[in-house]
Amino acid sequence: MRSGFRGSMIGLLACAASVVAVGSVHADDSMQLQVGKKQYMKYCATCHGPSGTGTDGAASRLFTKPPTNLTLLAKNNGGKFPMMEVIGIVKGDQPIAAHGTREMPVWGDIIGGDPTQEGMYAKDEADAKIMTIGKYLESIQAK
Repeated sequence: MRSGFRGSMIGLLACAASVVAVGSVHADDSMQLQVGKKQYMKYCATCHGPSGTGTDGAASRLFTKPPTNLTLLAKNNGGKFPMMEVIGIVKGDQPIAAHGTREMPVWGDIIGGDPTQEGMYAKDEADAKIMTIGKYLESIQAK
């Protein structure tokens, strides 16, 4: 009888731990989206606009072709958000004429990492910033 009680208590504690972990994951997702939005507003909204539609950015009227509507990325990709493509564009790995050359993307040193910064975590930190922007963009996709 006692071992049954112990097993039940262990099971109950495991369930409680998983609920706490899920709550923590949701908190982490929310925090990541907040950081991503902040990064987006800092680096992308001038052209693509606060809404991501490409129509309400301060600089969007300066282009002959309007900036991409970032809220339609999933819709234009068969309903699946193209995370790796977005990351490649933000990093400067996939050239976009309006973003500058691959050698010097407009924000390459800022978002993509400072090439003079050394250490094993410099690239990881830059990749984490870029991922938060991607996650934020994924969250604003038109339904």
